[in-house]
Amino acid sequence: MASPCMQLCLQCRRFLLSKPVASGWLYHTTVSNSSAKVLHGSLVVRWTHKTTQTRHQWMQQILCFSGFAVRHLSTDTKGKEGVEELSITDFVSYKSPLLPVRDAVPVSQVPLDLDTPEYSALEVIDDDEALGIAVPPPLPPSSTSLRDYVDHSETLSKLVELGVNLWKLEQRPNVGSMLLKLNFDTDVAPKLLFLKDIGVDGSRFGYIITHNPFLLTENLVNLQARVNYLKSKNFSAEIVASMVSRAPYLLNFSVKRLDNRLGFFQNQLSLSALNVNDSYPTLLLCGSLEPIKENLKVCEIEFGFKKNEIQHMVTVVPKVLTANKRKLTQIFDYIHNTMKVPHHLIAKFPQVLNSKFLRIRERHLFLEYLRKAQYDPALPNYISLDRLVSLPDETFFASGRLLLGFRKWYYNMCGFNKLGLMRDDTVYEDADVKEALRRLPEDQFNDRLFRIQRSLDLSMKQQILPKDQWTKYEEDVRYLSPYLDEVIRERKEKEEWMKK
Repeated sequence: MASPCMQLCLQCRRFLLSKPVASGWLYHTTVSNSSAKVLHGSLVVRWTHKTTQTRHQWMQQILCFSGFAVRHLSTDTKGKEGVEELSITDFVSYKSPLLPVRDAVPVSQVPLDLDTPEYSALEVIDDDEALGIAVPPPLPPSSTSLRDYVDHSETLSKLVELGVNLWKLEQRPNVGSMLLKLNFDTDVAPKLLFLKDIGVDGSRFGYIITHNPFLLTENLVNLQARVNYLKSKNFSAEIVASMVSRAPYLLNFSVKRLDNRLGFFQNQLSLSALNVNDSYPTLLLCGSLEPIKENLKVCEIEFGFKKNEIQHMVTVVPKVLTANKRKLTQIFDYIHNTMKVPHHLIAKFPQVLNSKFLRIRERHLFLEYLRKAQYDPALPNYISLDRLVSLPDETFFASGRLLLGFRKWYYNMCGFNKLGLMRDDTVYEDADVKEALRRLPEDQFNDRLFRIQRSLDLSMKQQILPKDQWTKYEEDVRYLSPYLDEVIRERKEKEEWMKK
């Protein structure tokens, strides 16, 4: 049989040279008179026909191409044995796999309605027909927010259903355009199925994509290779799923980088999957190993901890190695030298090194004021470092009277009351505070200015007020707080409205 393309060419030639079609191409129709009239709601246009050379040139091209097709068809069929030659009149019975052909009906007999009127843009239609016209909604113009594209993008709408915070992603450069280019079925769904297969809970998908949207652009082969590498290092499937859930960027690290990090911690601290579960994600995701190396030297050389003590501290609180060196040194110096806590107790409760310095100092001073600052477990009235930093104020101070006494003591320790100031006088004047000050009544605003001017004058003279003129705890009224809370609430409400 001849090739389908050649048979289709012959079929098109026969159709175009048929009598009804040829008669339709006999003249080139042009509009010679642009005048139009609307009669009784219908458009009437005056037409004239002129013979041009366009029709002759077009027919010559069709004949030339058709003749070439016939010659090529004859050459193609003669070279094959047992193949019957296909004549031009036989092409009607061929059924194209792409275009349906009416069987047993010559093309010349196919009815062609050349007099069917075409629709015009000037045709008058009623309101019902106008409302029925389906117009696809245009894509929104360039925008700085993804909310304008959620209704037009299947990917974004599905991500919102998963719990992804788009308002966080749109603040990161180039992430919004990246998400718009993704196809949910081919780019997003396979990654979600992969996370499900390795044991990640479906409720964590939104958190993972919010913190690491670049996971959707990773290759599945690379992701599986990184998971297989972690399992080859004796990490169980549950631990791998937990690490990925808490540290979404973990799977963006190449196998080589993961191997370098794991090798470093295993060599320096003898850490492995057998004794470390929750520490690895924090340690592996650090930007550089240099701060970790420096903190290791500080803990061993400057602080004087033993290697087994450092290993225990890192296992319990891995942030000890990633903390700021200055902050770590300040906390250790105060605990060890001021509070007189030995090394083995600090190593036993390493969370104290990850606490706020101000919190530790305030509670230690208060315990000293009560003469209960006792951190040796061998002595009575022992207070552990864990309870010192972890308990909330209501629990740490046991009773309401003790808590009130602590607040009064701390209020006098701050010192601003000795200059005649109130707590709201010491608030830093940012945009919210300035707006709250603008809303203050005039008498309160003037009193505030007087107290601040007096305190500045006393500070310059390095003096304080007489004790009977100090601001008392009971007299300190939060005059600015109601206005400040109102300003902050309005600002947050405006920000939430802008996100929608």
